[in-house]
Amino acid sequence: MLKMTMSRKEHFILAGFLAPAIIVYTTFLLGPVLGSFFYSLTNWNGLYQTMDFVGLRNFVNLMEDGVFAKAIRNTMIFTVFVVLIQNAIGVPLALAMDSRIRSKQVLKTLFFVPAILSPLVVGYTWTYIYEPQNGVLNTILRTVGLTGWEQSWLGDPQFALYSIVVMAVWQFSGYSMVIYLANLQTIPGDLYEAADIDGAGKWQQFKSITFPLLAPSITINIVLSSIGTLKAFDIIYVTTKGGPYYATETMTTLLFSTAFTKSSFGYGTAMGVVMFFFVFIISLAQILLLRRREVH
Repeated sequence: MLKMTMSRKEHFILAGFLAPAIIVYTTFLLGPVLGSFFYSLTNWNGLYQTMDFVGLRNFVNLMEDGVFAKAIRNTMIFTVFVVLIQNAIGVPLALAMDSRIRSKQVLKTLFFVPAILSPLVVGYTWTYIYEPQNGVLNTILRTVGLTGWEQSWLGDPQFALYSIVVMAVWQFSGYSMVIYLANLQTIPGDLYEAADIDGAGKWQQFKSITFPLLAPSITINIVLSSIGTLKAFDIIYVTTKGGPYYATETMTTLLFSTAFTKSSFGYGTAMGVVMFFFVFIISLAQILLLRRREVH
C-alpha cells in the first residue's frame, strides 16, 4: 500500500490556503458564539463601562419570565404547524411534478419562486392580503357572501399566529417539493414495474415503495424546515412585531426587542443561548430518530 507523505513546505502551503477560511470562520462565527456565552452572564446594556458579571441571574429570570414562556410556546406551535403542513403539501406537489402532467416545468417554477423571495416582500404582500378593510382575503369573502368569516387576521390574537403559519407554508412548500422531487427521481423504475406485475395499486406502491424510499428527503426537509421556523424572525417582525398582546411573540422577536429596543443585551443574549441549545437539541433528536427509518 502506497503511503503518501507531505513535506514541511507542503504543510505550510496547505496551512496558507486554509488560513483565510479559518480566520473568517473564527472571527464571524465561532468568536461571536463563544462571546455570547460570556455576555449572557452579565448585565451588559451595550456600554462596556456599565457591564457587570451577574452569573446565572439572567437564566434564573428567564425561568420566571412569563413572556419568554409564551414566546417558547408560540415558537413550538409555529414550528409544528409549519413543518407538518409544509411537508404534507411538498410530497403531493413532488409526486405531481414527477408525473406526466403538462406544463410541469412552468409549474415547478411557480411553486418554487416564493422560496427565493425576500421574507420582507412576502410579509408586506401578505399584510396587504390580510388587511381588514380592503385586503384581498376579506374582499373575496364579502364578494362570495361569507361576511361572517371576515376577520382582522393579523390583529386578532386568536388568528394572528396561524395567519403567519399560512404565509410561511405558502413561501416554503415549493422548497420542500424540490427536495422530494430530487429524491423521487432516484427511485428505480424497476420497482414500480415489479409492483404492477404483482397487481399492486397506486396507493400500495406509494405506501410500500415511494414513502419508505423518501425517508432521506423527509429527514432533510423536516430538519431544515424545523431549524428555519425555530429561527424565523423577518416574516413575523414585518407583519406583527410579535403582537397583538404577544400572540405572535417568538424567541427571536423577543430576543430582538429585549436587546435592541430595551438595550438589555445581557438578558437578550441569555435568550439567544437558550435558543441555541433549544434548536440544537431538537435538530439532533430529529436526525437521530428519522435516520432510523431510512432504507439503506
